[in-house]
Amino acid sequence: MAARVLRRGAGALIALGVRAAARLETDGLDEECGDLGKGPLIVINHRSFLDPLVVVTLCRRYGVWPYTFAREDFFDRPFSRTVLRVLRAIPALRGRSALGGLRRAERLLADGQVVVIAAEGRIVPDHERSDGVGELFGGAAWLGYRTSEMVVLTLTGTDDAWPVERRLPRWKVLARPTVTVRARRVSLDPGMRGHAITAVIRATMSELIDGA
Repeated sequence: MAARVLRRGAGALIALGVRAAARLETDGLDEECGDLGKGPLIVINHRSFLDPLVVVTLCRRYGVWPYTFAREDFFDRPFSRTVLRVLRAIPALRGRSALGGLRRAERLLADGQVVVIAAEGRIVPDHERSDGVGELFGGAAWLGYRTSEMVVLTLTGTDDAWPVERRLPRWKVLARPTVTVRARRVSLDPGMRGHAITAVIRATMSELIDGA
């Protein structure tokens, strides 16, 4: 109960911060992907620290607080670890431990929870995404194989609102940049896995970004 109350307060602050940093352009979002609160798996691109905050803000419109992967080192300090756990963050483990985080996400998805994962696994700088998308890692495909359906969601403009080199967003009250959100619900063919799912994610992301 206490964690739920804290999340409610944190959600309001996050939404306020997102609105202060950027204008959200979400036209057609419901038509393309339906209710984000029914996830179950949301796969996003990653250009800024603002990305997961925007997704949380969008999911709250549907009465859902998603579980979101966050960098493992963010959990190193007791205070930040406690905050992240209250906010339902999942450590994005690396190496041989990576499967542990994915299996936890798999269990959450099986329980009907919404999970958000960045397919690129990290913030990708502009020079590494010539076609709009960086190198994709296998975690999103691994989860996609186990759900057979996903929402591919792209965000553009978040790196204008919160550049990676800055510790905080740019607060431009009178000239907020526009963050464009596009999404598509994707059903995977039976038996599709690994590189084939990754290819679907990349193609969908590229189309959504080009359309933005």
